[in-house]
Amino acid sequence: MARLDVQKGMVVTGVEIDDVPLGELAYHRIRADIVACRLAPGQRLTERGLAAELGLGVSPVRDALTRLDHEGLVRTIPRKGYQVTPLTIKSVDALFEFWALIGPELARRGAIAASDEQLAEAVVTLRELAAITDSGTATGTTTLRGVELAGHLFDILAEAADNEYMQAVHHRLSGEVLRIWTLVLGSKMPETGRRATVLEDAVDALARRDADAVAEIARQDIELSHDRVLRTLARWPSVINSEVVPFPSR
Repeated sequence: MARLDVQKGMVVTGVEIDDVPLGELAYHRIRADIVACRLAPGQRLTERGLAAELGLGVSPVRDALTRLDHEGLVRTIPRKGYQVTPLTIKSVDALFEFWALIGPELARRGAIAASDEQLAEAVVTLRELAAITDSGTATGTTTLRGVELAGHLFDILAEAADNEYMQAVHHRLSGEVLRIWTLVLGSKMPETGRRATVLEDAVDALARRDADAVAEIARQDIELSHDRVLRTLARWPSVINSEVVPFPSR
């Protein structure tokens, strides 16, 4: 299957776009827009509206929305269409609590089972993440790049772990985590950053396949992200159970 640029919904391998199943194309494009908050939490969606925007038929869009509903990024509203799943401070808190249970074990298993090629790719990804953190010039863009690199690192480890249930959970959680960080980094008041020394320790532990050390560092990083996201959302114009929405453009 052709590889998709999910940020633009385009085929990037030179394969004709007609060779990509339309339902798959619709899924990746809509998912990318949700994760990047171009389709905002709580936004109402219709099959016909999305079909017109994407230049696709209603049927592949319906298939994509059904798939996204199963992943939790969209919810169906009977007789009214669909809605991008809203985010609340309570739901964000619950998401990170669950990720703190799954992420470290996924990292531990991946560090053990990774092939030499997967391990090399994971180490390169982690070194790039450490370099961004250590640059001293973090911006919203570079921090979001760091979040994307962390997500890619877990993608590698999830594939290496070779457990379809853990992979499915990771796929669902990764989209949610990325859209939360996208929202936070667009708020003009983010709590961002990682400790470069911790990431350097992670590079060393991963290169040595020290699975317990990798799992512990993953746990610390998830807890740090959890704390920083909640501290940002605590200053949001919102209360504990109300929806978190993007700040209006100025």
